[in-house]
Amino acid sequence: MNVIEIKNLTKYYGRQRGIIDVSFNVEEGEIFGFIGPNGAGKSTTIRAILSLIYPIGGSAMIFGKDCLKYGPEIKKEIGYLPSEAFYYENMRVIDLLKYSASFYRKDCSKRITELAEIMNLDLKRRISDLSFENKKKVGIVQDLLHDPKLIILDEPTIGLDPLMQQGNYKQNRRLPPYKAGQPD
Repeated sequence: MNVIEIKNLTKYYGRQRGIIDVSFNVEEGEIFGFIGPNGAGKSTTIRAILSLIYPIGGSAMIFGKDCLKYGPEIKKEIGYLPSEAFYYENMRVIDLLKYSASFYRKDCSKRITELAEIMNLDLKRRISDLSFENKKKVGIVQDLLHDPKLIILDEPTIGLDPLMQQGNYKQNRRLPPYKAGQPD
């Protein structure tokens, strides 16, 4: 079964090309990497299938449902991490994540704690005190907290250290912290 079906998706910004005739399918259980140079239309395609912007042509289906017609219903089952996320800077991480969870009308407290531990994320800190990497971790936790059926990540590893990118952080947590000038 195809989880995502895109056929001839087209979007222009005025006279500027966004995407032209993009077509592909993603099957259930498949990990699909959508790669290309800056300006190729990756983010535009993602935003179009999430009905955050509207294409001028073609079609996009998720879970067999038209993305435009059933957008709000589909979004309940999707975790989406944009390439850049902006947060309420004065909120604590835990408050932001609980606020995000409230949109799904289910208790995500246990899941938040699990994911924060995996990501080594301090839930008590204020968003404004976080590094770019830790803000990215907040976005990843936010993306996964409601156990979505589909996860869409736009440039998810930008800003994460190599151990996080490899998913080995928890296994390597016993290593002493790196200090500048130390031999490798």
